[in-house]
Amino acid sequence: MLPHMETHIQHQYNDFHEVYTEKFTHNELSNTLFHEAFNFNVKGKKILDVGCGDGVDLAIFEQQGAKVFGIDPSSEFIAKAQTNNPTGIFKKGVGEALPCEDAKFDIVISKWAMQTSTDVPAVLREMARVIKKNGTLIYLTKHPFLQFLEKVRDNGHGVDYYQQQIVTSNIYSGSIVLKEPTHTMGEYLNGDFFSNFELLDYYEGAEFPASEQLNGDTYPTFFMVKARRK
Repeated sequence: MLPHMETHIQHQYNDFHEVYTEKFTHNELSNTLFHEAFNFNVKGKKILDVGCGDGVDLAIFEQQGAKVFGIDPSSEFIAKAQTNNPTGIFKKGVGEALPCEDAKFDIVISKWAMQTSTDVPAVLREMARVIKKNGTLIYLTKHPFLQFLEKVRDNGHGVDYYQQQIVTSNIYSGSIVLKEPTHTMGEYLNGDFFSNFELLDYYEGAEFPASEQLNGDTYPTFFMVKARRK
């Protein structure tokens, strides 16, 4: 992640961490799908959440006997996550340079966080580095199709899908305004990804009004990947 972008994201989430925590429960579909992907026992497993936010997902896994770890660029969210998971280990950091040793975790997760990076392939390489062989990766993130529509909304027609730009996202009926870099699907599912992982499941869905419904159209606002480390 570029230094200025890391600082921007840290301050962005610090500024509205309380509202974000309150509104995040509105993501009912994505939350349900995310937790349904855990159709296996996590007791005794080491789970890392990249972009852990307030740690509410990890708290569920901790109650099921998992050993939980979290990374987030926001100091405010790290403090909340530690409160929600007293026995967990939480560090301030970014996905492009995880402060973790190689092959440490049985499971690595990320939800609504990877799209904040300017270098998604680097995040995926780091995730591959810290997952044990045959370990599980589950991530859910903003769909590039939504970001492309936001790019058109911000800049008008004639924009380039493949060129990364910062766009505005109005979420939770406009109560939170985000500035995030755009991505292509190929950044998430590239050659490196398939060299490191076996794809187990893929799902894309629409969740309004958690995401803004541009022009009243229906389109995917997020997608989720479940994979196994080779």
